[in-house]
Amino acid sequence: MESPLVDLLRSLLLGRGVAALATLHDGRPFASMVPFAVTTIGGRLQLIAHVSGLAAHTRDMRSNPDVCLMVMAPETDKVPPQALPRVSISGRAVFIPGDHPEHAVLKVAYLGKFPEAADLFQLGDFSIVAIEPVSARFVAGFARAMTLSAKTLDAALHGSPAS
Repeated sequence: MESPLVDLLRSLLLGRGVAALATLHDGRPFASMVPFAVTTIGGRLQLIAHVSGLAAHTRDMRSNPDVCLMVMAPETDKVPPQALPRVSISGRAVFIPGDHPEHAVLKVAYLGKFPEAADLFQLGDFSIVAIEPVSARFVAGFARAMTLSAKTLDAALHGSPAS
């Protein structure tokens, strides 16, 4: 992937703080909003969310871990809505229990982006969810769309040569 595209993808995933989360709710599509952070553990790219058990999307992910996150550039008067840069990441939601070896690392990554969320970790109904990408659809602008493998997505975020 060309350097300007890599930079744009990085700015979306590392610079934005919220994503639209698509789940299946009683067999029907459902969209919600989640704050997210990006990290890599054991060579696996993960998008981290901290979700309440009271939220419909949490119950949905427990029932069916297949999800999609969409991160979009902010609207501007200079770019038509159809040309807004965005990335949709299809993946699997994995709930990380508090006693899991990766929990502390994921918590640090999340709080590094959202320090104001520290108090939420004291509430018993919140869980860390790691969304492990399977593939992504990256739209860099009008008529500039591409499908990315999880490996290519990870390489772009970590400065490795992408295939």
